Amino acid sequence: MHDIGPLSPRPPTATAKAPTHSPAPPRDGSGDALPTGPFLTRQPLMATDGRIVGYELQIRRHAPLPVLPGASSATQIQDEALLTTVIDLDYQQALGDKLTLLSLDAATLSNPLLHMLKPERTLLTMPSGLSAEAMEQAEALANLGFGLVWDAPAEARYGPIHGHVRIDTRQHNAMSLGHCVITARQRFAGMLIAAHVDTAETFEACKRLSFDLVQGYFFAQTPATPARELQAGRMVIMDLLNLVMGHADFPAIEAKFKLDAALSYKLLRFINSPAVGLRYPIKSIGQALVMLGHDQLYRWLTLLLFTHEQGDPRSRALLRNAVVRARLTETLGEQHISRGERGGLFITGILSMLDALLGLPLEQALARLKLPEAVIDALLEGTGPYAPYLQLAQACEQFDQDRIAQLSVQARLTPDAVNLAHVNALIWSEGLEE
Repeated sequence: MHDIGPLSPRPPTATAKAPTHSPAPPRDGSGDALPTGPFLTRQPLMATDGRIVGYELQIRRHAPLPVLPGASSATQIQDEALLTTVIDLDYQQALGDKLTLLSLDAATLSNPLLHMLKPERTLLTMPSGLSAEAMEQAEALANLGFGLVWDAPAEARYGPIHGHVRIDTRQHNAMSLGHCVITARQRFAGMLIAAHVDTAETFEACKRLSFDLVQGYFFAQTPATPARELQAGRMVIMDLLNLVMGHADFPAIEAKFKLDAALSYKLLRFINSPAVGLRYPIKSIGQALVMLGHDQLYRWLTLLLFTHEQGDPRSRALLRNAVVRARLTETLGEQHISRGERGGLFITGILSMLDALLGLPLEQALARLKLPEAVIDALLEGTGPYAPYLQLAQACEQFDQDRIAQLSVQARLTPDAVNLAHVNALIWSEGLEE
């Protein structure tokens, strides 16, 4: 695999790093020291049309933290590490009007770092059992424009404060979920958020009940439907990917493009987009292919697999998550993989979600593609040079801090390096034209 660089000029990279306060590092069974710094995890906030409108970010440690002077608990130190990460200016600028959802300890509600965030784009999940003093701080934050999110059934106690309601869908059947929605709508004028939406059935129920936002990875699950034939458009893209992977001559690739007018249009639209930044317009497929080269073309075609079905909410969500995963995989491994092989990191990351996209077992989904052995090994066997970085990127999507810590050791990465790569992957994905 040859090196496949970014599709467009990179946005500015994040510079802030979460502070770490490390006691003597614990060790795993192999005797290797486990990193003890805080690790960032994310979960998308989605509208029911498939748009990712923000992220819930969390940061927790593998090991207990020492309580520093001025802090009343280790949780406050964790919260400060999280706030330090998200107040980074590049992160704030890149996310634009997207939301950031933070779950903070009650004592953190008075932290001055909160005032460095954009209130109108920040949601704060309120902890249960707030004291009178914490309630006053919550009201003050609401008056500044912060969105307060009350987890049901806690909202029954805090109804007088304007805010939003989050409902854990695992605790309800269809009937009780509907009743909970009616009650919440009567008491609150804010958004209704569904948490733990992990199946397509739950997502469809949330759409019917008019939830505003959902959280969960339902879109990343392989649909429980029989294997279906690939659409003709995606088959053409896969044929093109094989030609490009084999470094076929550009005239042969051009001939294949010309068989599909829609693909030709998309290529010309992309090459002439502001993201590419060419001074003069490109008017032919042949010129576009020469300008991109095999490596950039392969990367663009891989992304195109996920956007082929216009207006499909699930594919849209899959693409956004796949792009972040791919970029994070690439960034985590770029210092440990030889330059000539780094392009395989991005491809491994994005193709790891091809089974969910096509509704096929991954081995079957990949069968039509002629991929390097290292990519196949990472995707199907979890082995080879790319596997540790893919697995770590996947773990960063979840909340299993122990696994992130163990995988970081295998990948020879510190918590600071993992968190910075994670934030930069989010920034890069926001700068990528869909």
